[in-house]
Amino acid sequence: MAALWILGILLALIVAALFLRVGVRIAFGDELRVTAAAGPVRIQIVPSPPKKPKKQKKHKEKKNPPEKQKAAPREKRKLGLTPGDIRSALPYLWQSLKGALRRTRQRLRVDPLRLSLVLGGEEDPAASAETYGWISTAVWTFMPRLEELMRIPDPYIHLDVDYSAAETKAEGEVGLSFQIRDLFTIGFAFGIPVLKWLLRWKKEKKLREEAQKAKNPEKLQETVTNDEKSA
Repeated sequence: MAALWILGILLALIVAALFLRVGVRIAFGDELRVTAAAGPVRIQIVPSPPKKPKKQKKHKEKKNPPEKQKAAPREKRKLGLTPGDIRSALPYLWQSLKGALRRTRQRLRVDPLRLSLVLGGEEDPAASAETYGWISTAVWTFMPRLEELMRIPDPYIHLDVDYSAAETKAEGEVGLSFQIRDLFTIGFAFGIPVLKWLLRWKKEKKLREEAQKAKNPEKLQETVTNDEKSA
């Protein structure tokens, strides 16, 4: 009987955790502020709150141990995604993301959403204007879809170009909250298609590299043959 009570309490705790609403709020501009929330609890992450000074303990003098040889740092492997690969993946990833967000039934809430981006166009006005057009198209294309899939009660996005300024200025505040179960929902509905795409992309990349290696000896042989004929 006691085991059933313990099992019931554990299941109740798991269900309560899955339905717990958590979130993060980010404000940027003159200063970066990041606050995390779990239910009624709020924790400031950036800037980190001041720590209380610890009492210094007296340490006995110890002999310096022999210095250990540091292992050589491992080289980080780059994924090798090209801009073309990213552009080709965007439609597929967007469709997967839409399917994942639909399954959350608008439990994801974005509030507040206040963004201001002013591009500096003093150095290259044409490039700044082109960037402004690209960003505007992306924002006004995706925002209506996102408002259908998530709760965004009062969005505010300001885009502009200042041709007298050299630097780009960005400021705003974004808050995102969701239930923990939504992470599992999005993870299965979006993470699995992304993993499949990555595996397919790696296979295609490997085939392209093997084909490129197979072509190089032929080009080298042609060059040698042409040199022998000219001699």
